[in-house]
Amino acid sequence: MNRIYEFLISLAVVVVLFATVGLFLPSKRTVEHKIESNRPISTVYDVLNGFNRFDEWNILRSDSMLKSQVSDPATGVGATMSYSSLNRSTGSGTWKLIESIPQEKIKYAIDDSSQGSDKFLTIHLDRTGPLNKNVEIRQVYEVDYGWNLFGRFAGMYVERNVGDKIKAGGKRLTTFLATVPKLSYADRVNPITFTEVPATNALVATVISKRDNNEIAIGIVNKMAWINKIIAANGLQANGPMRIVTNEFTSDSYSFDVVQPVSKNGESSGEWAVKTEAEVTLEQIPGGRAATTDYTGYATGLESERQSIRAWAMVNGASTRDRAYEEYLVAPQLMMTEDAKFKVYWPIK
Repeated sequence: MNRIYEFLISLAVVVVLFATVGLFLPSKRTVEHKIESNRPISTVYDVLNGFNRFDEWNILRSDSMLKSQVSDPATGVGATMSYSSLNRSTGSGTWKLIESIPQEKIKYAIDDSSQGSDKFLTIHLDRTGPLNKNVEIRQVYEVDYGWNLFGRFAGMYVERNVGDKIKAGGKRLTTFLATVPKLSYADRVNPITFTEVPATNALVATVISKRDNNEIAIGIVNKMAWINKIIAANGLQANGPMRIVTNEFTSDSYSFDVVQPVSKNGESSGEWAVKTEAEVTLEQIPGGRAATTDYTGYATGLESERQSIRAWAMVNGASTRDRAYEEYLVAPQLMMTEDAKFKVYWPIK
């Protein structure tokens, strides 16, 4: 009987000690981690402002057993991701974007199976570095344990559990941002959008030229002369504007394909018997989804447009494929005028 009393007394002492220590532990915990990026602040903001690229900055979905569902739209205030996993360390829960100030702050409310309530992850963006061209990305995690003494003890390890995950996500984010072109697509006159491009047959000729505007224009005109000759000889019709498809763009040279979509008897695709010359081939150009924008100005600005499209597509959850190209809405001789018009495309997966 005495042993029972001793056990109960010992248990009472442990409970009192647990409660006493727990009451003196903080009821709220905060974890903070900073990284820096040299990408435009608008790009960083768009990556973090929703779930299109959530995998690139948060390790939650690296759990192979995770099942998740994202709202539509997937970005901006109100965007939500719900998830569940058979992995007990992941559990289930939701992330909801509750506040978003462009290029300044993004705040997520988190509801998961870990101890605590009122969990928030706030991401602060601040310009830093030489000429304020870099971005400091500061992630702040907050949790409230209230009078939950078990939660307060769990808070002793939040720096390790949550903090390590934030740090790992920061490394992923840095790696991803390094692959995004260092061009800002913000404040554009013409927006970038996704579109569907139909499949077509086209006559194709390759040009390898110096990075000289006159030589490039001459190369285009000469190849189009061959292409027009084949169109006339085979009873074909032009089926849309001429395209210039970039193969290789260096500081010294420019390799590109001159592409003219064609139709025959009203059909834009199919197996045709066409006689071509050695410098020109008939190719079946597959259709598919692409990112696109309109551009007005000197042709020298087209490379920046291509890279802006690629950056925008990547940030919005797409991966570019194949090669970028432009539809020339002016004659090649006018491509170096301020009113020259082009439609720029980059196919995506």
